[in-house]
Amino acid sequence: MNAKTLIASALIALSTAAVPAFAQSYSHLDPITQSQKTRAEVLADLAIYRESGLAAVDRTEDSSLELTQRAKAEARYAELKASPKYAALVQRFAAKDTKGSTTEGVSAR
Repeated sequence: MNAKTLIASALIALSTAAVPAFAQSYSHLDPITQSQKTRAEVLADLAIYRESGLAAVDRTEDSSLELTQRAKAEARYAELKASPKYAALVQRFAAKDTKGSTTEGVSAR
């Protein structure tokens, strides 16, 4: 055997040995569970997540800025989630769903 054949054989052997280890870590093999939230609740939660500033904090890479802003954004998120605004958003999105406009909702930013 020459060196190229030996290297190729070793690579094939290593790649086939590694496949079973990777296959065990795929999350799509986990059982799918039914969501406990309605579509309207998810959309309302997304809206207040963005409004509270948490979405902006999660996108930043500046860790010093993130610590102070994250605490403020988390407090604002909790406040909005407990407010009547969240319930109103859920009702609004639920009404849109019952009208058949499933493509409407919170627009991506």
